[in-house]
Amino acid sequence: MAALWINLAGAGITAWTLLKDYALARFAGVLAFCLAAFFLEHFAGWGPRPPLMPLTTAGSLWLLWRHRGVLRENWATEAFFATGFLYCLLWRYAFPDIDMTGEKMPNLAMIEAYMRGTRLPTTDVWLPPLSFNFYYSFQHYCASLMGRILGLVPGVTYHLAYCTLAGFIVMLCGSTVSRLCAWRPGRVLSMLALVVGGSGSVVAAHALMNHVYLYDSVRFLGGALYHGRANALGNRVAAWMAKPGVDPRDLPMEPLSYILANGDFHPPLAGYALLAFAAALIAAQAAGTSGRVRTLNNALLAATVPIALISNAWILPLQALLVGGWFLYRALCRDSGFLLPALAGVAAAALLEYPYVIEFAQQPISRNAAISITASADHTPLLGWLMTFWPVAGILVLALFNRERRSLVVFLVVIWTAELAVAELLYNQDIYGGVWIRFNTTLKWWAWIYAGIVVMLGAVNLGSSSRVCRYGTLVLLVPTLIFAKDLGSYFRKTEKGSVGNLDGNGWIKDAVIRDLILDLRSRPDGVALESGLQMANTVSPSVSLFAGKMSYLGWPWHETTWRGAFAEIQQRLTEGKAFYEVRIDDPLKWLLQGNIRYVLWLPGDNLGDSARFGQIDDKIKMRYLWHHLYGNDRRFQVGFWERTDEAQSPAKGFFHPSPQR
Repeated sequence: MAALWINLAGAGITAWTLLKDYALARFAGVLAFCLAAFFLEHFAGWGPRPPLMPLTTAGSLWLLWRHRGVLRENWATEAFFATGFLYCLLWRYAFPDIDMTGEKMPNLAMIEAYMRGTRLPTTDVWLPPLSFNFYYSFQHYCASLMGRILGLVPGVTYHLAYCTLAGFIVMLCGSTVSRLCAWRPGRVLSMLALVVGGSGSVVAAHALMNHVYLYDSVRFLGGALYHGRANALGNRVAAWMAKPGVDPRDLPMEPLSYILANGDFHPPLAGYALLAFAAALIAAQAAGTSGRVRTLNNALLAATVPIALISNAWILPLQALLVGGWFLYRALCRDSGFLLPALAGVAAAALLEYPYVIEFAQQPISRNAAISITASADHTPLLGWLMTFWPVAGILVLALFNRERRSLVVFLVVIWTAELAVAELLYNQDIYGGVWIRFNTTLKWWAWIYAGIVVMLGAVNLGSSSRVCRYGTLVLLVPTLIFAKDLGSYFRKTEKGSVGNLDGNGWIKDAVIRDLILDLRSRPDGVALESGLQMANTVSPSVSLFAGKMSYLGWPWHETTWRGAFAEIQQRLTEGKAFYEVRIDDPLKWLLQGNIRYVLWLPGDNLGDSARFGQIDDKIKMRYLWHHLYGNDRRFQVGFWERTDEAQSPAKGFFHPSPQR
């Protein structure tokens, strides 16, 4: 962690020499380095352990000592970063399991894919030898780059990258709020509302439901309220919102506070980071920067739009609307100096991500981006919308009483009203339908917009000299802090069986399986076959994942979501099941054709027909050597077979590099 902080601060100081704004430079320096590395590794991979840390650490220490006065002057910025980092680390340390819940295992698989250090695009570790070029995964690349430079294992990389992004988000939001709000209690309230507060639905959930759980306020509309825990008033409200002949639409909203706590290292984190960066840049420009610094800020602000495409493509239209709206506002204010810097920023970011985008744009997942008009039956019930957005809707109304910085306030009211309208009138027509037709859209858009209103317009209102505006905003935001109570209750009451195991595999309690992971981790890279796959989140292929091996097939339903109806996914699922059920005529030939190096035999594989192990062993032992870990006869065994000759590796290995394809 010390090495991480030194290198991050060193990158920030480097950028500060140009930007002269420490908070912006802290993020911009790291972002620029990662973008440049992302570009360069599309031409030549740096390997799983690029020998950069001694050089970057020494250089960073020299810069920090030389500019130690800058650190002293900006101690508050460092405090904001440390607050976000350590708060997130508290959650990650207490709940470090990277298990089958949510998107944890797929996100770890993405980080592992990049940690191999091969020329990009790297290999998909859940469907080798196909390329990993189908997902907006810049966030995962940045995490892997950090882990490779610091020499971390993937699980620890996952958690420390999570904390680093949280630190940047809190730091940038703190910078924005500090510029827009001179009233210190208002600053504190704005930050608390972002980091531990919920949306308006957290208050509605406590008023309308029995036994409110942490999950209820984020999956309130169409979800928790209709699933049997509503009280008498809640049932009446649900009836008021019902549309005749229309099933209630599932409209979730996961606020930033929930994202920081839940443990999914998912692209919404990068979306919040880009929002916070854009907000901080706009606040800096509104404060009156000039000269070279203003030019660079305009370029950086424009660059956030193409970067959104590779970081969290869902928020691309929202980011474009925010940034484009700001430049239109500046044009109306007769500020003509932004056009060329903005074009240069877009061009520079687009150039650095071009090698990635040219392949990503041709993948099936990129076609899940059909922005459509929301049908009448799919609109949010007005009462439901108000129960979710009443705090920020109130902030928009109260801004009308704010007479200071009137031009900026009008811009913020217009742009965030437009963002709310877009999120209601339009949606992204992805793979979901029925009651879930807007599920992903509201999940990704609503919370992003909510956070933007709080950090920008909420801060401006709280800094207003108008008592109506200031104290009205305070009254709106304070009730949402009840979510902090829900977070605290969850933290206290939830079992913490793997505290401190940042590898992420502490939830695997079977000592034999843990030994198998250690054994397999020490062996050369290759493709592993693991049983138990289904079209759902499963424990498989966790052993291969934590052992640092590629899986012949990861979660098939995720691969189908990413790649579309790709026939080989279903074929591998069917044939993998047939192999373990001894229904393949020539299993040895099948293993060799699939370039499978390791075949796992776990405790669950001994259930049912106890003769299957012997039948498989007899047919493949000519080319596959059995490694025994547990069991005393052929009716119960735990271990794995390893191919005795050199298998062709689909990618340079993470633990044991082998020739690149």
